[in-house]
Amino acid sequence: MYITEQIAQEIVDRTMAILPYNINVMDQEGRIIGSGDRGRIATKHEVAVRVLQTGEPIEIDRDHTLNWDGVKEGINLPIVFQGEVVGVVGITGDLKETRGYGQLVKMTTEMILEQAFLQKQLQLDERIKEELVHQLINGLPLNDGLVYERARSLQINLTVPRVVMVLKSRLPKVDRNQKLEQKLLEMKEQDDLMVTTYTGEIVLLKRVHVKDGHWDQERTLSAVRIWLNQLHKIDSSVKVAIGRFYPNFDQLHLSYKEAKDTLVVGEKLKVEQLLLSYDEFSVYVFIHELAHSRDNPFIEIMNKLKKEDELGDLKRTLEAYIKEDGKASNTANALFIHRNSLQYRLEKIKEITGKDPRRYNDLFELYLSLIIDQFTNE
Repeated sequence: MYITEQIAQEIVDRTMAILPYNINVMDQEGRIIGSGDRGRIATKHEVAVRVLQTGEPIEIDRDHTLNWDGVKEGINLPIVFQGEVVGVVGITGDLKETRGYGQLVKMTTEMILEQAFLQKQLQLDERIKEELVHQLINGLPLNDGLVYERARSLQINLTVPRVVMVLKSRLPKVDRNQKLEQKLLEMKEQDDLMVTTYTGEIVLLKRVHVKDGHWDQERTLSAVRIWLNQLHKIDSSVKVAIGRFYPNFDQLHLSYKEAKDTLVVGEKLKVEQLLLSYDEFSVYVFIHELAHSRDNPFIEIMNKLKKEDELGDLKRTLEAYIKEDGKASNTANALFIHRNSLQYRLEKIKEITGKDPRRYNDLFELYLSLIIDQFTNE
């Protein structure tokens, strides 16, 4: 491991906060990369070069400083990491005083270096884990042997049954993602995997309970409702969508797409519920896909109606009629109009669209056209 300038200066600052002496840290070429004396940064330290060559500490007393170019009285010790000399740490000062601190400073330096290495490893592992999760949810080509090996090195069991959850907030991601992620890290189970996408969505591959091949969906939803109660203390706008369970890890991208599509549909329909499952909204997801297909015949139905319905009365009447399950009296009461006025409007809808709301098949097509219009015009 190479000692960076940042780590070197951290070693200097932490050590000099305890000891009343200047500390220098030299890299593998003997160049000073960290020092309490900023004027010495980037200069060559001749004694450090010799320490790197021999792997042994070198003490320089006042009488011998003239034998070295730019070297001051003190002690210089090798920094050893995993059996290799990776740098030198020097204490400047009266040799009689600094000698006793030599091993302490050396040990402190090597501990800081070890901590930095471990932190870097954790960050690297986390990036690799995020890359693996991105591969799984985006359906990228997977080399099973390589994926299993990578997962094993990260202590991830790919055979654990999981579904994909997508969390989304209306607040700017910079304001809330870190707090939400931290809370999720506290609540999630050991086998849950989490990643944040470039669009700011938090994606969780949630471990689920499966018996005889069947997912205990209600158990999962109950757990997520408890999570939502906690998350809403941080951000009340958070919504969660869950895809279906698939038995193989290379199908997780299907669960992810379902969860994402369910969130989109929920936003389009302006549903108030905070936990959305694909199973509950699968019909609307299908209609949403249909809405964006080419040559959609249902778009034209609503376009005809809106063209002749400048005030929107006919569209509101159709929406109320559907909401009241085609019951004329209830619809008239909801709209505060006479039943004869309702029948006139229904007849007008039939005349404009060619679809009679009083016939079940036609009403179904009108309903589809209403939803598709909502999906394509917001």
